[in-house]
Amino acid sequence: MTPIRPIALLGAVAVTCALAACGSSSSSEAKSAVKSYLKAFATGDGKAACSLMAEETRAQFVRQAKPLTHTSDCRKAVAALKPALSRAFKGIHVSSAKVAGGEAVVNITAGSRASPALLRKEGGKWKISAAPGTQ
Repeated sequence: MTPIRPIALLGAVAVTCALAACGSSSSSEAKSAVKSYLKAFATGDGKAACSLMAEETRAQFVRQAKPLTHTSDCRKAVAALKPALSRAFKGIHVSSAKVAGGEAVVNITAGSRASPALLRKEGGKWKISAAPGTQ
């Protein structure tokens, strides 16, 4: 039986972790994306909010918001929703993240209520694939 070499073992662990998105770096990046997304909505920064949504999520948001915002432009829709969302997002805390490959679940709490945000990697960046409270 061939002995396991420490260098080979470390290499195998590194490859496995890279494929499974091990480590806190990926979960911190996912949490950061959600924090940025929530801040963008709360401040009416449509450019930032829309850039943080996965493509299909952005299209769905525009469709669902159109009756309230009267626009098919994602940036304008976010800006139009700012008054309501800035109040709604007070006291929200991003509590934890679980990453599995190119997908992540980030838990958000507001008081005693908890809701997950679903993310996936698009173009190497975390994008919101299902916003909190939409699942």
